[in-house]
Amino acid sequence: MQNSLAAVSFLVLFTLSACNNVHEKQAQEINTKETQPPYFPVTDFLLGQLNEIDSMPITPVKITIAENKEDSVWLKKKDIRSFALPFLQPVIDSNFIQQFYTGSSFMDQTINTVTFSYDAKSILPDSINLNHWDVYIDPQKNTVQRIYLVKNNIVKGASVTMQFTWTVNKWCSIRTITQLENKSPEIKEEIMKWDFD
Repeated sequence: MQNSLAAVSFLVLFTLSACNNVHEKQAQEINTKETQPPYFPVTDFLLGQLNEIDSMPITPVKITIAENKEDSVWLKKKDIRSFALPFLQPVIDSNFIQQFYTGSSFMDQTINTVTFSYDAKSILPDSINLNHWDVYIDPQKNTVQRIYLVKNNIVKGASVTMQFTWTVNKWCSIRTITQLENKSPEIKEEIMKWDFD
């Protein structure tokens, strides 16, 4: 938790300094080529969120939507981390970012967030299939609102795109899009929800 607070505090300072020049445009990109956005410990932050869920007296629900059907099941505590595992690999740390990714940041007043975006610099090693991620910060509350990751892979001749969304303190989802050549994509969405307000 302390790591998360320290990371958010660092981002807030950067955000406040970056927000001074963005009021003229709805979504203005800031120093996208000259300045790499600050490192945000995505994996550590998500682990902190999982620790918070573990400490809550709640049982998350998992909702699966596929082929126009919806099913739900209550998750056992031991299954929470299994569900979140794709969010946690590869570990996103400063060395990982510097080696393989380039970033940009911008203030989007339409959704009231500062967004830190990262994309792969070039072809990634086979062991890494994370192509893109975003961290959304609320500049008024100085808090992380959402984390979004995209992974692409080839599985048994099919192109598989996994989109991970973590909405802080509320829910997370894994949307899997499987595309075989000359066929319509198959879409499956799994949602884990622990905030029922």
